[in-house]
Amino acid sequence: MDIIFKEYSRVIRQKKWFFLLALCALTSTVTLDLWAPIYYKNIANGLVLPYSDATLSLLIDNLKQVGIIYAGIWLSWRLLEIAVVPLDGGGVNLLEKRCFDVLKKQKYVFFENSFSGSLIKQANRFSRSFEIIMDWFLFQFFMNIVAIGIAFTIFYRQQQEFACYFLIWVVLFIGWNVAYSIWKLRFDKAVAQADSEVGGVYSDAVSNIFVVKSFAMEAREQAHINQASDKVYRKKKIAWTLQFISFAVQGLMTFGIELLLVYLMIQKWKTGNFQVGEFVLFQSIMIMLIQRLWEFGRNFRNFFTALADASEMADVFRQEDIETDADNAQALTISHGAIDFNNICFTYNKENPRQNPLFEDFSLTIKAGEKIALVGQSGSGKSSLTKLLFRFLDPQQGSISFDGFDAKAFTLNSLRRQISMVPQQPDLFHRSIRDNITLGADISEAELIDAARKAHCLEFIEQLPERFDTLVGERGVKLSGGERQRIAIARAFLEDAPIVVLDEATSALDSLTEKQIQTAIFELIKHKTTLVIAHRLSTILTMDRIIVLEQGRIIEQGSHHQLLAKQGKYYAMWQHQSGDFLPV
Repeated sequence: MDIIFKEYSRVIRQKKWFFLLALCALTSTVTLDLWAPIYYKNIANGLVLPYSDATLSLLIDNLKQVGIIYAGIWLSWRLLEIAVVPLDGGGVNLLEKRCFDVLKKQKYVFFENSFSGSLIKQANRFSRSFEIIMDWFLFQFFMNIVAIGIAFTIFYRQQQEFACYFLIWVVLFIGWNVAYSIWKLRFDKAVAQADSEVGGVYSDAVSNIFVVKSFAMEAREQAHINQASDKVYRKKKIAWTLQFISFAVQGLMTFGIELLLVYLMIQKWKTGNFQVGEFVLFQSIMIMLIQRLWEFGRNFRNFFTALADASEMADVFRQEDIETDADNAQALTISHGAIDFNNICFTYNKENPRQNPLFEDFSLTIKAGEKIALVGQSGSGKSSLTKLLFRFLDPQQGSISFDGFDAKAFTLNSLRRQISMVPQQPDLFHRSIRDNITLGADISEAELIDAARKAHCLEFIEQLPERFDTLVGERGVKLSGGERQRIAIARAFLEDAPIVVLDEATSALDSLTEKQIQTAIFELIKHKTTLVIAHRLSTILTMDRIIVLEQGRIIEQGSHHQLLAKQGKYYAMWQHQSGDFLPV
């Protein structure tokens, strides 16, 4: 909860003037609300007296005071409304931005191990919980503290014995709610966690709906959803049952104090030491306070539920293993594109790094402008090398340098902007084709058309109803695999980075289109350092050097003809090729 209150307090500091205005308005509202019964007491006492001009004047004067109080209450609520919108709405706005700021700093592996739907739900609940907690603080906690203080003062001036009984009851009532709710918090957290799991399962199924439908998995996925939803329901039944027990205890305590105070009033009346007006005063205040405290107890559940909802995202805030620039990092420029992997040691098993390391004392020098192909079976380390290149992962030992500069000397932003990536399965934003090619850069129409033409995607774009402004759907589902691939290649043309990584960039294209686009790709990489993750021989035959990897080690390297002459691993893969693909 420390993170929750730290982040929420930061928002309150930014909105402090609206927060203070809300406190002042609520203090005024509660004070006036509880002060009104004093005048009703005088009116009640006057109404039991025989008519006289003096009594009438007294009644009218008290009625005027009540009217002034009601006007003050009305004005106080209007001031409160002015404060609440920027405080609650503005606070949620700031936290939504803050959540994304925290998420984007997480390492790439964090997202590989998390459901996107669950993360979205956690971030949404963290920001929305601020509104719930802030409303609870203002309208339940603060208002009731002020109301109890004022009510005790009024009671003490009228009947000290009543005031003491009332104060003892308030302490017991609030103490029960706080202690019980804290004890019950773990059950509310269990509900929030199970609810996030439902979001993750939903997201997983919906984002892979093509697989679900094409493999007739509807029934199986429905079973997964049902199982996750049933788990939430079981957790909620426990949490709600415990809450209803709390309601039952609060009801007994409320009825008890009401009966006790009425009994004491009757005893005072027997001795002639109690006025009708005092009964009106006490009952009016008690009815208001009991209603407020009942709401306080009932809404305490909302407060702790909001804390539980926010706690999952708070765990993300606590993550210390995040992407950060080194203290001396600068926006350096890669002028030539030389790359050096220097005695790299890397493992995914951080708890026991010496057990099954992927790379151990791995070294590879790539000259500026050299075209390198990475070949090897699945798990040999091809993709991991590119992740190290982008610093999605950092080696436990050794270093990577660009043009002689250590990768950590670059800011992450400057480094990644100088490496273009064309993945095997490119993901697109649910935005226009223009946005997906330019990625927010300020590009002229002529440059955009030129990049699209080079990537051989201009022809199909011009056939779309809104051309470059056509929305591609979530993750580009409205486009074919080949069309998405060509959009990704157009991005690389526009980025014009000195280093290009191609993850079998033409694998989604038909043979004719592949031949057309390979010319453009070779033009793209002509004067650039290039790494190609290769499964398909047609993309690597003209590479300067082919690196054959096996379990994180370089077992062979050389040109296509040199490796065939060695008749080693690469030669065996060549002999067993099928349809231009290397076996995995």
